[in-house]
Amino acid sequence: MYYLIQEGTWKQTRETPKDGFIGLFSYEEMDAAAKKHNLPMDVLEEARRFSYGRYDSYETFDCVSLEMLDFENILLSKGSVVSFLEQERAFFFTSRKEEVEKLLEDIFIFLGEKCTRERVLFAFFEMQTKGDDLAFDGIEKEIMDLEQALIATGKRDCVSEIISLRKRLMVLKKYYEQFLNVLDILIENENGIFDGKTLRSFKMLYRRTERRFQNVLNMREYVTQVRESYEAEVDISLNTTMKIFTVVTTIFLPLTLIVGWYGMNFDMPEYGWKHGYFFVTLISVVCILAVIAIFKKKKWF
Repeated sequence: MYYLIQEGTWKQTRETPKDGFIGLFSYEEMDAAAKKHNLPMDVLEEARRFSYGRYDSYETFDCVSLEMLDFENILLSKGSVVSFLEQERAFFFTSRKEEVEKLLEDIFIFLGEKCTRERVLFAFFEMQTKGDDLAFDGIEKEIMDLEQALIATGKRDCVSEIISLRKRLMVLKKYYEQFLNVLDILIENENGIFDGKTLRSFKMLYRRTERRFQNVLNMREYVTQVRESYEAEVDISLNTTMKIFTVVTTIFLPLTLIVGWYGMNFDMPEYGWKHGYFFVTLISVVCILAVIAIFKKKKWF
């Protein structure tokens, strides 16, 4: 499938145009398209196997591979796409042809009379970050709600939420990091594929993506702080529990000594004394009360 772009207009065709077109093919069609248009199949195949973002610049063409991230569910992907770019033509090879076809047609409709091959290519790369605002807002709200739950309600079971947040932010970090690398080399425009106006748009996209990348790093730091707060709360809770056990053990330690003493197989005088049992009971009670009084005075509990 081809999109012929001329003088601010576009049309879809299955016939092969000469110049000024964008070709769209699935990965299954890549081999046939490469032979038909004399494209380097080894370069395309290597780019197809690469995840996230990669850019290769050759003498007469550029090859870009991208993972189309689904910002509604960051851990999932909308598929991958390999872009083969030359001065007069461009090719998209993708695992999700219907997804890319819809995206391109939305771009054509949005650009209208301003539709040029360079603007379409820029808009395609720009759309790879569409929806990230909502994703960032959602993640930030999750972090704030989790922090509030830890402080206000004393929530203890939040390990799964922290792991989920860190995993999604790691995916975003990797995505933006490699997307910035792609934009950085696109701006160099070594093969003269883009005009000056499109390059300025790419530079603005680069700065905007850089801010997104910094936002991801800030949220990762925020999650780390929430995790440290959670660990501190767990440590405090554990220390409180251990303190209670220590106090109880210390209170009954004298009784353990008394039990050990009178458990020995010796003939003690108290055995023949009619008040011996009452005497031992009284000592036990006095020991418990004395230890409790000492703890209260020292403010140990």
